[in-house]
Amino acid sequence: MNNMEQELEQLHFGLNSISPLSKESWEQAKPFLKKISLNEGEHLIHAQEKVEHMYFMTQGLARYYYLTLEGKEFNKSFSVPGNVVSSISSLVLNVPSPFYLQGLTPCSFISIPFKHFSSLTHDNMEFAQLGLRMLEKLSIKKEQREADFLLLDATQRYEQFREEFVNINNKIPNYHVASYLGISEVTLSRIRRSLNLT
Repeated sequence: MNNMEQELEQLHFGLNSISPLSKESWEQAKPFLKKISLNEGEHLIHAQEKVEHMYFMTQGLARYYYLTLEGKEFNKSFSVPGNVVSSISSLVLNVPSPFYLQGLTPCSFISIPFKHFSSLTHDNMEFAQLGLRMLEKLSIKKEQREADFLLLDATQRYEQFREEFVNINNKIPNYHVASYLGISEVTLSRIRRSLNLT
């Protein structure tokens, strides 16, 4: 079994854990799937450019971030294997992406054109259910992120971050973590000292 086949098997297993996806349904999607590799520092999505694909991450670590007119970066989120990567607003509204997606390490993705995924959700009930479950997961994550910013202090947000990204939090540079939490790197260092993490 070659690497592409292994990653496709891994992806099928991951999607099947979200919503049942039979081998027959999976075979319908496979002709549209393509592997994409990203080097550390490279971008998969660029702000102000339209996105036409959905990407299923199979390897690596990446970040979503916004860039202001003054050149300041704000991290929106991080992506790990098993995540779906794209700009929903760009796919659905046919507008440019408002953010970038950059590999923090070498990354691999399996891509599918959104028009083909959309057709699958219209023609195949299993893919329709999968699309719904994926949207639910995204909405819950967004709701939780908003609640964290409104209800938790910086230390609590950092502890929440460590729980959510338990397997990778030590691989993400502190300045990226601070940006994600909406605090300065100095404040993050102080929090880490208070938690005996330095």
